[in-house]
Amino acid sequence: MTPDFPDQPLSAKAQQRLAIATSRSYRLQTDEQTAAGIRRIAHGRVEAALEQLRGETDKDAARAVHDTRKDMKKLRSLLRLVRDDLGKRRYRAENDRYRDAARQLSGPRDAEVRLATLADLRERYPDEAPAAEMLQQALEDERERLATEGATLDERMAAAAEAIAAGEREIEDWPLEDGGFELLQAGLERAYRRGRRGLRAVRDEPTVDAVHDWRKRVKDIWYQLRLVSEAWPATLKATADEAHELADLLGDHHDLGVLVAEARRHVPDAPDTDVLATLAARRQDELLDRALALGDRLYVEKPAQFSARIGSYWRAWR
Repeated sequence: MTPDFPDQPLSAKAQQRLAIATSRSYRLQTDEQTAAGIRRIAHGRVEAALEQLRGETDKDAARAVHDTRKDMKKLRSLLRLVRDDLGKRRYRAENDRYRDAARQLSGPRDAEVRLATLADLRERYPDEAPAAEMLQQALEDERERLATEGATLDERMAAAAEAIAAGEREIEDWPLEDGGFELLQAGLERAYRRGRRGLRAVRDEPTVDAVHDWRKRVKDIWYQLRLVSEAWPATLKATADEAHELADLLGDHHDLGVLVAEARRHVPDAPDTDVLATLAARRQDELLDRALALGDRLYVEKPAQFSARIGSYWRAWR
């Protein structure tokens, strides 16, 4: 925005940035065919990831890795949306490609998350949480080990970039038939159905694994709702925001479970470990209560009703 000079033309550099942002927008646009939009979005995520991994942005390495992993999650969710058209073999190959690229970047980042989860637990329960100095040191040591063992971070980033670049060359060959909303309907319905199943599984037995699996399904519907949000922004963006909030709640729940497992592994006999586990379980209960209530709202429809409703928005929009 340029409120002081509304009629002032954008500079060439600003126009270029705007064009890039538009081309990489994670939303299907009014004036594009659905299949073309899917390819544009896929190219955008790949291009953003490659710029970050090759040091072509002003981000430090940690932020570049974090944002690249998010781009890979968005790209894999896009693949799941159109997996029927891609076919089983093509879908698996592309999904494995981007999953494996992200895994090359996971170690140090996951260690940082564990340290941040420990800090959050201390901050939430300042009068009850122990210092847990032995665990803190063990997690810091593991972070350093993961950052230095095997290939360097630069080497892992280069390898991930090579794999992602190879995938970009395949995007134009994706066998997508442009059938409008029909290209998206099966994927949206499947993602919503799997989310409902995840909700039931967590209600039946709220294990760490069940919560983590449900979170992955919630993130799918979050990303996919963002893709179609222009069909009715007021409604779909609000629903996408609810899915985002739910994914964050489930992510925090999972991170606490991982932290306790790491404490049991690194310092099983430390007196702080049982106290941390008790506090983590208390916080997980709070998070899960909120998540289940939100999940009941998000997944109130039958899958076919959900996809039909999105389809009615889409056709009115188009």
